Amino acid sequence: MKLEHMSIPTAVMRKGMTLRDFFEECAERNVPGLPYVDDSGRMLGRISIRDVYKHMAIPDYMLRVARMLGDQTDRLDLPEMKVRETLALPVETYLLETMPCVSPRSSIVKALAIMELFNSGYVFLVDDEGYRGVVTRMLIAKRMLECVRHQEELEGQAGEQGAES
Repeated sequence: MKLEHMSIPTAVMRKGMTLRDFFEECAERNVPGLPYVDDSGRMLGRISIRDVYKHMAIPDYMLRVARMLGDQTDRLDLPEMKVRETLALPVETYLLETMPCVSPRSSIVKALAIMELFNSGYVFLVDDEGYRGVVTRMLIAKRMLECVRHQEELEGQAGEQGAES
Protein backbone atom coordinates (compact mmCIF):
# COMPACT_ATOMS: atom_id res chain seq x y z
CA MET A 1 0.00 0.00 0.00
CA LYS A 2 1.35 3.39 -0.97
CA LEU A 3 0.42 6.56 0.81
CA GLU A 4 -0.52 8.49 -2.31
CA HIS A 5 -3.78 6.54 -2.46
CA MET A 6 -4.68 7.27 1.16
CA SER A 7 -4.11 10.96 1.70
CA ILE A 8 -6.70 13.45 2.86
CA PRO A 9 -6.53 16.66 0.83
CA THR A 10 -6.70 19.75 3.04
CA ALA A 11 -6.27 23.47 2.87
CA VAL A 12 -3.03 24.96 4.15
CA MET A 13 -2.65 27.66 6.76
CA ARG A 14 -1.24 31.07 5.80
CA LYS A 15 -0.42 34.37 7.42
CA GLY A 16 -3.63 36.21 8.28
CA MET A 17 -5.60 33.06 9.09
CA THR A 18 -6.87 32.47 12.61
CA LEU A 19 -6.98 29.51 14.92
CA ARG A 20 -10.68 29.36 14.16
CA ASP A 21 -9.85 28.82 10.46
CA PHE A 22 -7.44 26.09 11.55
CA PHE A 23 -9.96 24.33 13.83
CA GLU A 24 -12.67 24.50 11.16
CA GLU A 25 -10.44 22.87 8.52
CA CYS A 26 -9.16 20.21 10.94
CA ALA A 27 -12.69 19.38 12.09
CA GLU A 28 -14.05 19.31 8.53
CA ARG A 29 -11.30 16.98 7.31
CA ASN A 30 -10.88 15.06 10.59
CA VAL A 31 -7.12 15.68 10.78
CA PRO A 32 -4.97 16.70 13.77
CA GLY A 33 -2.67 19.15 12.00
CA LEU A 34 -2.11 21.27 8.92
CA PRO A 35 0.89 22.70 7.11
CA TYR A 36 1.71 26.39 7.31
CA VAL A 37 3.00 27.95 4.08
CA ASP A 38 4.37 31.31 3.01
CA ASP A 39 2.99 33.40 0.14
CA SER A 40 4.92 31.33 -2.41
CA GLY A 41 3.47 28.07 -1.06
CA ARG A 42 6.72 26.94 0.60
CA MET A 43 6.07 24.96 3.78
CA LEU A 44 7.47 26.73 6.84
CA GLY A 45 6.02 24.50 9.54
CA ARG A 46 2.80 23.09 10.88
CA ILE A 47 -0.01 23.84 13.27
CA SER A 48 -1.05 20.95 15.52
CA ILE A 49 -4.28 20.65 17.49
CA ARG A 50 -2.39 18.82 20.24
CA ASP A 51 0.09 21.67 20.56
CA VAL A 52 -2.61 24.35 20.48
CA TYR A 53 -4.50 22.63 23.30
CA LYS A 54 -1.32 22.17 25.26
CA HIS A 55 -0.54 25.88 25.13
CA MET A 56 -4.05 27.25 25.47
CA ALA A 57 -5.49 24.96 28.10
CA ILE A 58 -2.91 22.86 29.91
CA PRO A 59 -0.36 24.72 32.03
CA ASP A 60 2.86 22.77 32.69
CA TYR A 61 2.06 22.36 36.40
CA MET A 62 -1.15 20.49 35.46
CA LEU A 63 0.82 17.82 33.64
CA ARG A 64 2.52 16.85 36.88
CA VAL A 65 -0.81 16.46 38.70
CA ALA A 66 -3.07 15.34 35.83
CA ARG A 67 -3.81 11.93 37.35
CA MET A 68 -4.82 13.53 40.63
CA LEU A 69 -7.32 15.98 39.14
CA GLY A 70 -10.87 15.15 40.01
CA ASP A 71 -13.77 15.26 37.62
CA GLN A 72 -15.06 18.43 39.26
CA THR A 73 -12.50 20.87 37.88
CA ASP A 74 -14.99 23.55 36.80
CA ARG A 75 -12.69 26.32 37.99
CA LEU A 76 -10.05 25.06 35.59
CA ASP A 77 -12.23 24.80 32.47
CA LEU A 78 -11.86 27.25 29.63
CA PRO A 79 -14.33 30.09 29.94
CA GLU A 80 -16.18 30.91 26.74
CA MET A 81 -14.46 34.30 26.45
CA LYS A 82 -11.03 32.68 26.62
CA VAL A 83 -11.95 30.28 23.82
CA ARG A 84 -13.28 33.09 21.63
CA GLU A 85 -10.15 35.18 22.23
CA THR A 86 -7.87 32.25 21.54
CA LEU A 87 -9.64 31.25 18.32
CA ALA A 88 -9.20 34.82 17.06
CA LEU A 89 -5.40 34.57 17.36
CA PRO A 90 -3.29 34.27 14.21
CA VAL A 91 -2.35 30.66 13.43
CA GLU A 92 1.36 31.52 13.36
CA THR A 93 1.12 32.05 17.13
CA TYR A 94 1.26 28.25 17.38
CA LEU A 95 3.63 27.51 14.50
CA LEU A 96 5.82 24.45 14.95
CA GLU A 97 8.91 24.38 12.77
CA THR A 98 9.16 20.58 12.75
CA MET A 99 7.40 18.96 9.83
CA PRO A 100 6.77 15.21 9.59
CA CYS A 101 6.88 14.78 5.81
CA VAL A 102 7.23 11.85 3.42
CA SER A 103 6.84 11.34 -0.30
CA PRO A 104 3.45 10.18 -1.60
CA ARG A 105 5.32 7.13 -2.95
CA SER A 106 6.61 6.19 0.52
CA SER A 107 5.55 3.04 2.30
CA ILE A 108 3.24 2.92 5.27
CA VAL A 109 6.11 1.63 7.40
CA LYS A 110 8.16 4.74 6.61
CA ALA A 111 5.19 7.01 7.39
CA LEU A 112 4.65 5.30 10.74
CA ALA A 113 8.37 5.57 11.55
CA ILE A 114 8.36 9.30 10.74
CA MET A 115 5.25 9.77 12.89
CA GLU A 116 7.04 8.05 15.77
CA LEU A 117 10.18 10.14 15.23
CA PHE A 118 8.15 13.37 15.40
CA ASN A 119 5.78 12.12 18.15
CA SER A 120 2.94 12.85 15.76
CA GLY A 121 -0.28 11.15 14.69
CA TYR A 122 0.11 12.28 11.08
CA VAL A 123 2.52 12.98 8.23
CA PHE A 124 2.30 15.40 5.34
CA LEU A 125 2.73 14.06 1.84
CA VAL A 126 5.10 16.32 -0.09
CA ASP A 127 6.67 15.93 -3.52
CA ASP A 128 8.42 18.22 -6.02
CA GLU A 129 5.13 19.99 -6.67
CA GLY A 130 4.53 20.69 -2.97
CA TYR A 131 1.98 19.61 -0.37
CA ARG A 132 -0.35 16.79 -1.47
CA GLY A 133 -2.30 15.93 1.68
CA VAL A 134 -2.08 14.37 5.11
CA VAL A 135 -2.10 10.75 6.26
CA THR A 136 -3.09 9.92 9.84
CA ARG A 137 -2.54 6.85 11.98
CA MET A 138 -6.31 6.33 12.04
CA LEU A 139 -6.50 6.44 8.26
CA ILE A 140 -3.78 3.77 8.05
CA ALA A 141 -5.73 1.60 10.53
CA LYS A 142 -8.91 1.98 8.45
CA ARG A 143 -7.03 1.10 5.25
CA MET A 144 -5.51 -2.00 6.87
CA LEU A 145 -8.98 -3.17 7.94
CA GLU A 146 -10.34 -2.58 4.43
CA CYS A 147 -7.53 -4.72 2.98
CA VAL A 148 -8.16 -7.55 5.45
CA ARG A 149 -11.91 -7.47 4.81
CA HIS A 150 -11.32 -7.50 1.05
CA GLN A 151 -8.96 -10.47 1.37
CA GLU A 152 -11.50 -12.30 3.54
CA GLU A 153 -14.21 -11.67 0.94
CA LEU A 154 -11.98 -13.07 -1.81
CA GLU A 155 -11.17 -16.14 0.29
CA GLY A 156 -14.87 -16.62 1.03
CA GLN A 157 -15.74 -16.41 -2.66
CA ALA A 158 -12.95 -18.86 -3.55
CA GLY A 159 -14.24 -21.25 -0.85
CA GLU A 160 -17.81 -21.02 -2.21
CA GLN A 161 -16.62 -21.70 -5.77
CA GLY A 162 -14.60 -24.70 -4.56
CA ALA A 163 -17.63 -26.09 -2.74
CA GLU A 164 -19.80 -25.74 -5.86
CA SER A 165 -17.38 -27.77 -8.00
